Amino acid sequence: MLTADKHEFSIITIVNRENIYQEFKKSLSQQQQVDYELIKINNDNNQFKSAREAYNEASKKATGKYLVFIHPDIRFLDEMALHDILVSAVNIDDFGIVGIAGSPVRMHKGHFILLTTLKQGKRKEGIGDPITSPTEVQTVDECFFIMKKSYWKKIPFSNIEGWHMYAVEQCLQATLDGKKNYVIPSRIWHLSAGVSEDRNYVRIGKEIVKRYGSNFPYINTTVAHWDTHGMKRNITPWIYYVQNKIMLKVRDHPKFYQNCRKVKHVFIKP
Repeated sequence: MLTADKHEFSIITIVNRENIYQEFKKSLSQQQQVDYELIKINNDNNQFKSAREAYNEASKKATGKYLVFIHPDIRFLDEMALHDILVSAVNIDDFGIVGIAGSPVRMHKGHFILLTTLKQGKRKEGIGDPITSPTEVQTVDECFFIMKKSYWKKIPFSNIEGWHMYAVEQCLQATLDGKKNYVIPSRIWHLSAGVSEDRNYVRIGKEIVKRYGSNFPYINTTVAHWDTHGMKRNITPWIYYVQNKIMLKVRDHPKFYQNCRKVKHVFIKP
C-alpha cells in the first residue's frame, strides 16, 4: 500500500472539453489507496497560449510533493493502476521526469524506439515495446508524467508557446542537470490515437533543437527522431510532418498500428 500524506500528489490536467474531463474524473474516482488533489485547468475558451503557461500556473497552486500531469483522455484500466504507477515513481532515487511512455537514447537500425505498456486509440491497441520495470529513457510522452514540485521550482516550464513537447523539454533540462528520466509500466488506456498533423509540432520541435540540440547528438521522442546537427537538422522535421499526414489517412484502418510500425520514425518496434 502507498503510504502518503494527504495531497502528497497533485494531479493536474488541462480541460478543453467538459465531457472528456467528467469521464476522466469518473475513472480517477475509482482509484484506490491514493490521496491526491485534482487541479483542473480550464482552457475551453483558449485562456492559455501554451501547456507550459497553464502548467506553471497550476503548479504554483499545487500543494503536493509530486506533480502528476495527465491528459484528460487517460483512463485507468483497474482500480490500483494509479497507485502502482506512483509507487514505482517515488521508489526511484532522485529522478528527473518519470512517464508511462518514453524513448531511450539507443536506436534500432537507425530508428527511435518507443517503450511503453500503454494501450492507445479506440481499439486499445498495444504500441511500442513493453517494459517490466522502470527503464531509463531520454524523453517521456506528455500524456502522463511526474516530477517533484521542488524540482519544478528549480526548472519550471519554459516560455515556448504551443501545446507540444513540454515533457520532452523538461526531460532534456533534467538530463543537462545531471538527472535521469524513466518510463515505468502502467495499466493505462490513452483514448487518443496519438497522431497530429499540427504544424506547430514541427515549429516547436525546431525550437527545442535550437535551444538544446548542441548538447545532444539527437533527440528521441515517442513520436519522432530529431537530428540536431548538419543538414538533417532542417530536413527531418518535415519528414515527420509528411509521414504524420499519411498516418492520419490510415489511422481508422484496422491495421493502423501495424502500418505505423512500418513507417520510419513512427511507433517503431525493435
